[in-house]
Amino acid sequence: MRYVPPFDLIRRSVEISTVKGELRVNLSYEEFIRILKMMIAGIEVNSDWYTRAYQDIGEAIKGGAVSSPQQHFVDDGYFEGRLPFPMQVDEKWYLEQNPDVADSVRRGAVPSAQVHFDDDGYREGRLPFKL
Repeated sequence: MRYVPPFDLIRRSVEISTVKGELRVNLSYEEFIRILKMMIAGIEVNSDWYTRAYQDIGEAIKGGAVSSPQQHFVDDGYFEGRLPFPMQVDEKWYLEQNPDVADSVRRGAVPSAQVHFDDDGYREGRLPFKL
């Protein structure tokens, strides 16, 4: 990550209220997307890997329809569930945290925790390793 917008900038972009003694944040969907794009713009996309992993984007860049892997990730890729760079899964930890995946690996339905994460786990919100 190269840049993280300051909290105060984000805080000024939302409406904060108190409901039943609890702080609540309210914002339009457009503002929500704008804030997300501001946050993910600081993520360094591995351009070589991205264009190999997502051949459609590599072709779109060659054809001039997309300007760069970084720009695609910020404008669309993140929202499509694409990874910005390869994430190495801690196989043991991932299988311990996701018994359904462990069962699928044992049965041979999925070759490994890494394959599951790359194909489905990331989009499902599963962590590849302990944070």
